[in-house]
Amino acid sequence: MFRRAVLTALAVLPLLAACGEKPMLGQEEPAIQPKPLQKKIEAIATRASPAALGVAVEDLATRQLWAFNGDRPFLLGAAARVPILAAVTAETAAGRLDPREAIAVRDVDLSPPPSAVADAWPGRRTYTVAELESLARTGDNTALDLLTRRIGGPGAVNGWLDVQRINAVSVDRYRRQVLPDGLGLASFRVAWRGEPAWRRALTTVPARDRSRAARERQADPRDAAAPVGMVRLLEAFNNREVFPTADARELLGRDPGYLASSLPTEAALWQAAGSERADLGVTPESHAVAIVELKDGRRVALAVFLTGSTATVAEREAVIAAVGRAVLDDF
Repeated sequence: MFRRAVLTALAVLPLLAACGEKPMLGQEEPAIQPKPLQKKIEAIATRASPAALGVAVEDLATRQLWAFNGDRPFLLGAAARVPILAAVTAETAAGRLDPREAIAVRDVDLSPPPSAVADAWPGRRTYTVAELESLARTGDNTALDLLTRRIGGPGAVNGWLDVQRINAVSVDRYRRQVLPDGLGLASFRVAWRGEPAWRRALTTVPARDRSRAARERQADPRDAAAPVGMVRLLEAFNNREVFPTADARELLGRDPGYLASSLPTEAALWQAAGSERADLGVTPESHAVAIVELKDGRRVALAVFLTGSTATVAEREAVIAAVGRAVLDDF
């Protein structure tokens, strides 16, 4: 399919140039140079070892897609906010969810840090859907769980993804289940809310049990995403395949760092990026899922996943930034 798109673009470009018209979607010269990019990313992957690196990038103007370990499932981790917000936004667009609706927060709804909602409980017990969406974009785990519950649970998120034929992204559990499971803890409880209490809870699990739980999580097919699947989700929103007013930027935030240092001049970035807490010297996952809008208005969708890293925070962020520079150099 991609080869046909390239041949069409090459055949039509001279005619469009002659008449001075802007090429239609999918008819512009592809920007990504696969072979040189492959060499660059392979070198970055070697540098990141023993962590596993996954990358997918799509030029949304030409639909050109390139990937490295693109079909491999990676821990979804905190990037779960992207598919969850996608399903929530679609429910709102369909008229089944009112942004002004108030949602009550119970003790059984609280989730591990980061969570401003959990930190504020029980002083504040009610939020609107719109407020929870805003908090979810910052990675608030309780906000994500409340929104997930409101639209029918993880199964509803996966059902929506299936309808959209986005099969390589899976949200199978609430955040309050995923994070404790991966650390060998029982289900999250109200006594663990807040950073200090959560840290104390971790110390109750012997190191060997935490290590075993972490290995089991890495091998678990649940709550995972392939880089190509995540980029496909951004493409569906960017091209308004899901509903007429869809906007991929609504699924992301303006997280600092990561791909921010990779941007070409005058480019804009919408990014969901971060890492889960390191434990026993290993960081379960780091990610950057983004839309980059170039100076000329073209958009690039990019997903980078890094799992099982023993590097420092700065080193992990530098790896993802290096991927961004390697990819965006072609533009």
